[in-house]
Amino acid sequence: MTDVVALDFDGVLCDSARETGASAWRAGCSLWKAWEGDVPRAFIDRFVELRPLIETGFQTILLMKMIADGVGTTDIKARFGECCQAIIDEEELTREELVGLFGRTRDRWIETCPEEWLELHRFYPGVIEALRESMRKGPVYIVTTKQERFVSLLLDAVGVAFPSDHIYGLDRGMKKEEVLRLLLAEHGARSSRIHFVEDRLDTLIRVTTCRDLAAVSLYFAEWGYARPEDSREARACSRITVWGLGDFLVL
Repeated sequence: MTDVVALDFDGVLCDSARETGASAWRAGCSLWKAWEGDVPRAFIDRFVELRPLIETGFQTILLMKMIADGVGTTDIKARFGECCQAIIDEEELTREELVGLFGRTRDRWIETCPEEWLELHRFYPGVIEALRESMRKGPVYIVTTKQERFVSLLLDAVGVAFPSDHIYGLDRGMKKEEVLRLLLAEHGARSSRIHFVEDRLDTLIRVTTCRDLAAVSLYFAEWGYARPEDSREARACSRITVWGLGDFLVL
């Protein structure tokens, strides 16, 4: 049997929370005139705390808007999706506009000051070595809601020649369970084992409801953006294996 590894990126390989918050602020500066200059340190600290709520990149701008508007942490946690939609409606925005704005903002930052952008990221200890070792053993894919060009840039910066066609990001417009189906079809369920490592419990729960993905082994990464309550819930699910960083490093 061939082991095929599918990895989320942010929260599994890379901690990009501070860069994401700073990019969200920069993007918001083009939408709201009151925003100018560097993002306040207190805003970044709150953003990092609330980062586990975010499922996809465009929501980062909306989260930063909530923080700038002084919405309480309890309210944000309790009504994040509702608050996101309220801002979209009130500001007459669309998901597509926010996705494009966020990507263009990062592109401009990288073009003008790539070192500054890169310095706001860190890879979790040992994961790059583990990634290289896993790539030597068999096929490895990255399944993320991040735009693919940014994943490639970050891996290139640490010397990992990761094949671009093995990155399934926001650009493809596919849910993660759809990517897993594609990998099963490509590699064959009878000849391969698919291992999916993800730090968002909601994503893993969605996969557990898909009967056609029953053969996929699911791992909840609790070293990244995971919340303690998510770890507890994941441990209660028989389909999900909870991993600490040490477990991942010997994949």
